[in-house]
Amino acid sequence: MKKMVSIAAVSVATLMLMTGCSVKDGVSNEANMGAHMEEDATICKTAIYIGHRDSASVTEAIEKAGEKEGWIMTKFKSNAIIAEKMMDGVMRSTTILIAKEHIMCSKDNLPQSELDGLRSAIVKELQHDKKKH
Repeated sequence: MKKMVSIAAVSVATLMLMTGCSVKDGVSNEANMGAHMEEDATICKTAIYIGHRDSASVTEAIEKAGEKEGWIMTKFKSNAIIAEKMMDGVMRSTTILIAKEHIMCSKDNLPQSELDGLRSAIVKELQHDKKKH
């Protein structure tokens, strides 16, 4: 029951963050962060552009990257993965949403350094996956 409440809370927080995510600066165009697209005001600056890749390969790349960084990766829906990690004796989590052309990650009281590490690992894994195809 506690896990269901926790998942519901994470989902609500994610929806709230997604609603407030539109910024006029759009997506970062830094090549090393995987965002290779023109400005789009509907996507967070921290979103990762994935283009028109199939969802299965993107999900697999996210799971591999998270596990390499020490996260426990759990598929939540066909387009979401919950990443959990023990930090300072407390289990912390973030929800990674896979949209049509980008990936977004909720902050949910996580240290920015942890999110940056996870994001960088995802970008590297997606780039590695792209080279295989």
